[in-house]
Amino acid sequence: MRVLFLLTAAACLAAAADKPNALTPAEKKEGWTLLFDGKTLRGWEPRKTFNDKATGDWAVVNGAIACPGTTAGWIGTNGEYSDFHLRLQFRGAQTVNSGVFLRSQKEGQPHQTGYELQIWDYQPAGFNTGSLVGAVKAPPAKIIGDEWNDYDITATGKHFLVLLNGKTVLDAEDGRHASGGIGFQCQPTYKIEFRSVRILPLKK
Repeated sequence: MRVLFLLTAAACLAAAADKPNALTPAEKKEGWTLLFDGKTLRGWEPRKTFNDKATGDWAVVNGAIACPGTTAGWIGTNGEYSDFHLRLQFRGAQTVNSGVFLRSQKEGQPHQTGYELQIWDYQPAGFNTGSLVGAVKAPPAKIIGDEWNDYDITATGKHFLVLLNGKTVLDAEDGRHASGGIGFQCQPTYKIEFRSVRILPLKK
């Protein structure tokens, strides 16, 4: 069953790479929803972090949610999710410092009100790419610099299963946060892009 899951995930990721920001026929049948339409930030809201002024200068550029790295900030979904299967692609330099927020609240620091799934190979405390920052460390994993990387994330209760480019990088449990929004992080001097963001809510 696990082999079949990985093969299905790999096939869906390959299809997404061929046609960004679109659902595959299999995803449509299963009930997936696009969180990003490839053209607008409808359903998303830039939010403040680290200080009271910056939100990250988010914009849609060439079919991606992009942040140029001029200021720190994050952008989050208007909707909230509890248990879900989330797929997305991200692109940045090999040294890029960013993250995907899971179950984060609209107010407060998103890595504290929810989880931050790391996109950074050089985090000083060892919470490198694939880790849930401050909660669970992943084994060493590497970003492919300046190319589209695939994150496949399943969150069910306190269990998290994370695949990076088709390989499992995290299979662990943490029960601190039960529900919240999906978000992306922007750090100063680090350009980051996200696309093909889609979600399948899971029933308990």
